Amino acid sequence: MSEFLQYLIESSVCMAAFYLLYKIFLARDTFVMRNRIYLLFSVLISLLIPIFSFTINQESTTIVNQFALEPVYELQTDLAGGMYTVKKSFQIETISVLLLVYLLGVVFSFVRISKHLIGILKTISANEIEIKQNLKIVSVQENTSPYSFFRYVFLNPRLTSESDQKHILLHESVHVKQNHTIDLIFVEIVKVLLWFNPFIYFIQRSLIEMHEYLADRACINSGNDRIEYQNALVRNIEGRMNFSLTSAFNSSLTLKRIKMIKKIKSSYLSNLKLLTVIPVVCLSILCFGFKDIHMEKSTLLSITKSDYKFPIESGKNVKITSVYGKRMHPIHKKMKFHRGVDVAAPMGTPIYAVADGVVKKVNLQFTKGKGYGRFIIIDHADGISSLYSQMASYSVKEGEKVKRGDKIGTVGSSGISTGPHLHFEFKKDGEYVDPMEYLSPQIEE
Repeated sequence: MSEFLQYLIESSVCMAAFYLLYKIFLARDTFVMRNRIYLLFSVLISLLIPIFSFTINQESTTIVNQFALEPVYELQTDLAGGMYTVKKSFQIETISVLLLVYLLGVVFSFVRISKHLIGILKTISANEIEIKQNLKIVSVQENTSPYSFFRYVFLNPRLTSESDQKHILLHESVHVKQNHTIDLIFVEIVKVLLWFNPFIYFIQRSLIEMHEYLADRACINSGNDRIEYQNALVRNIEGRMNFSLTSAFNSSLTLKRIKMIKKIKSSYLSNLKLLTVIPVVCLSILCFGFKDIHMEKSTLLSITKSDYKFPIESGKNVKITSVYGKRMHPIHKKMKFHRGVDVAAPMGTPIYAVADGVVKKVNLQFTKGKGYGRFIIIDHADGISSLYSQMASYSVKEGEKVKRGDKIGTVGSSGISTGPHLHFEFKKDGEYVDPMEYLSPQIEE
């Protein structure tokens, strides 16, 4: 469910970016149909971009860098595990609370739009309807501004003169022909999903402005006198629209509409501003579209346990000093779980790769006498990773492919230790395992 919340946030961020672009570059132009299309496009593309999923092919072993290293590995305790459990539980509870708040907002928004729709349907059923100019005229009794919903036009004939009705019907017919109601319903549905995002409300307000500008322009272009039409707007200024799903002849933006009627037409070169949309779309896709990294199947061949080589050759003064499991820590003098195998050996003794693999980590930043010291991590086939620590020197680099038995470094005492030795660990599919299950050393313990 956290993925869904992330989707909502990403959609909201995209919508904010597109709306700010509109306000900065496009809002003052007279190309209102272009602006209408842009506003609808910005809502739609904001919903789609976070859904896009692009993959990047990358060669990889099955499990990469499985080891999560602490400064001193022995200090991982049950307390730390408990803290992790509490943190994870807190995260789950936080997500649940956020989801509950979001769902309550969705329910409230859905109830609001449902009440508006029911109110419109009740108004239609409760009043007389007259067919005129392919419009269904609903004669209402309320002192309300004329408005339309699909082919229905709502007006109070007692409060509207015949001259004004002519302008009103022409104006509302433009809303009907250009399907402005569909625009508003689409935005209202998005508002139900993104009720917490203020930019969807800004977009809706701007879209309503474009609808009114388009209807006004069509009325003026049809031969109506500009002054007479503007006077009709002013005479109906006391009315108020009550439904968010409808297009009104008059609204709170009356003054803006009069200014737009008088405004000089913008230059066609201003359409070049739309080119600014391209980098915004590309940036949004880069930020929210590249989610899945497709890891190609490892080129390493599967190997059996018998194919693993012990990392140190047997010899004089080479001895296994500590095995996997519970043991008394030689420095802290406490019983701790030992996650690997320790092999004491003279300083500078060669260390070999236990199997074919890829060097994924060569630790170049360490503190002498603390933690693992110098260490190397190699990823092998079948979800196996091996770690070699306390090293004195390295013979390989990160990203290098190695073969079974290749020298990767030498024994040292660079971390927390009582003397030169190799500490090595195995992980399979992200879980620690006993290295001796894969190795058959000819070394005494």
